[in-house]
Amino acid sequence: MNHMKFWKFIPIVALALLSSCKDSLTIDDLENRTVASGYYNSSQRVEQAVIGGYVNLRRALLANYAWVMYGEVRTGDLNVAVNYQQAVASQQLTADQRNVKQLTDWEYFYDVIKDANDVLDIVNKADAGVLNTYERNLFKGEALALKSMAYFYLARIWGEIPSAEKNNFGSRLTIQESVTQAAVWASEAQGLLPWRLINDDGIESFALTGVRFNKTAISTLLAQEELWLGKSQNAYDMLNKTFTVATLDSLSNFGLSVGVDRRTEIPKLPLDESIVSMSLDRFNEIYPVGDGRRQSMFNVSTSDKKATLIIQDDDILQLLPARELNLLFAEAAWRSGNLSEGKTYLIKAAAGATEDYTTLTEATFPDALLQERRRMLVGGGQRVFDLIRFGKVSTYIPVFTESDVQKGAAYWPLSANSLKNNSLSQNSYWLSKN
Repeated sequence: MNHMKFWKFIPIVALALLSSCKDSLTIDDLENRTVASGYYNSSQRVEQAVIGGYVNLRRALLANYAWVMYGEVRTGDLNVAVNYQQAVASQQLTADQRNVKQLTDWEYFYDVIKDANDVLDIVNKADAGVLNTYERNLFKGEALALKSMAYFYLARIWGEIPSAEKNNFGSRLTIQESVTQAAVWASEAQGLLPWRLINDDGIESFALTGVRFNKTAISTLLAQEELWLGKSQNAYDMLNKTFTVATLDSLSNFGLSVGVDRRTEIPKLPLDESIVSMSLDRFNEIYPVGDGRRQSMFNVSTSDKKATLIIQDDDILQLLPARELNLLFAEAAWRSGNLSEGKTYLIKAAAGATEDYTTLTEATFPDALLQERRRMLVGGGQRVFDLIRFGKVSTYIPVFTESDVQKGAAYWPLSANSLKNNSLSQNSYWLSKN
């Protein structure tokens, strides 16, 4: 499989076997799917199981434009031309609106976890004649990475969540517990995943590498998780160990390949200019006149009073771009007590900025870094997660007071289905809105 549009070629059996048929998911539904004994008797069939996890991750993030609804739409940075945009931008997340209700369910994320755990069982039981060493490491690494990413999204979106693991199935996990376990899986995956994937002909494939987890992507995810946990020194050490002069030519992006999904409606062009845009006022606020990103990243229409993103490849929605690495290095260095090195990486990341970042101090560095993450990662759905981590939610979502944030306003409310058969309860902020 060396096609960018690789989702369009997924065997239907993979979707039938590994995707839930429910409209919503409660934690106890996860054990209800089975496959015929002896089915996974070839590397191609095991790969089908792996791909099922990517399919569900794509559904989790693209259905209802979820990734930007969870990210930039809540802050008003991006507009999406759908009728539920305003409800999300106004923080009306308990609105009696079908799409908003769907966004409040976590069905597909738990499907990803279920798929990943199935793959781990399959790989562990596969005979030596079924998988070679490369395939065994790749598939196991991808399953661990997908599971790590799913838990990380769940924790950042909803806060406390139930576990889907056999050892503590259904038990309540704090955000710290979820992300800590996610980081353990990401660290294990990092030791298994290659810099670049090879196709069926045994040749390194840039196309395949860009739509499946690779070493750059899992290292980026692990750094994000360590920083979320406040383990900046761990992030700093890992980044320096992984990304050296010798590995510069090995870097890769990671995103979701876009194509037709037979089960649910997802956007074929997620960041299409006719749907996703930034108001001209917000654009000028974020990217002042003279900023080099105005021309390199956007098409600007003064008549329509909006800016739209320039997308290099319509077939991929980038989630973990290699351009984030310098931003991660900057944050890890600064939080580890090395402001000077943090500034060096921030300046490198912010090529085109009008600001003089050489003058930053300990007090001004975090706001500059947060702004550059806003600029460089636009369209990637990271914005609200960054505001939570930096303690800036009420600053940039002024409808929330700091007291609201302390009561859970930054996290999405739990759906009625997600509260069934577990020990979770609605956080106090959203409980008062029901």
